[in-house]
Amino acid sequence: MNPLLTRTLLAAALTISFSARAQAPAASPQTLADFAKAAPHLLAALECKKKLVYTDAVKTFVKDPNSFDDVVLPAPLTVFGLKTTAITVTEDDQNGGGGYNAKFPGLSQKDAAKAAKVKGPNYKRNVKGGGMIEVGAPGDGSAYIACLYGAGEG
Repeated sequence: MNPLLTRTLLAAALTISFSARAQAPAASPQTLADFAKAAPHLLAALECKKKLVYTDAVKTFVKDPNSFDDVVLPAPLTVFGLKTTAITVTEDDQNGGGGYNAKFPGLSQKDAAKAAKVKGPNYKRNVKGGGMIEVGAPGDGSAYIACLYGAGEG
């Protein structure tokens, strides 16, 4: 079989599989309105432009900023030009740091790094304000882009 076709089919299957697991019920108009208000704050944090501002709209989605649990968004959020509906927020990782993480099923680490303007081999870059962007691949056919602050960096 053609390797490119195999990769394309695998990426599609992983995306469908992830979507089935991470899909929230149809969002209400109020939830979508809250998301529209929260999105700029979430995006700024995920792209490491500033720490997350916990507005009422943001609190609708990030119920516990230290849970390490996935937050499934009601609509896609475009982070570094890539769409995601799964993020995590951890303000305190118990090691003096924390951060924000966007997950991309079916995307390679290399493609995520290119979007986030991060180069290998360590796929990390420091940003203004003391944060660091890190790109990784947990081995499940997905990639993540994280904005890390504090002791969790490096």
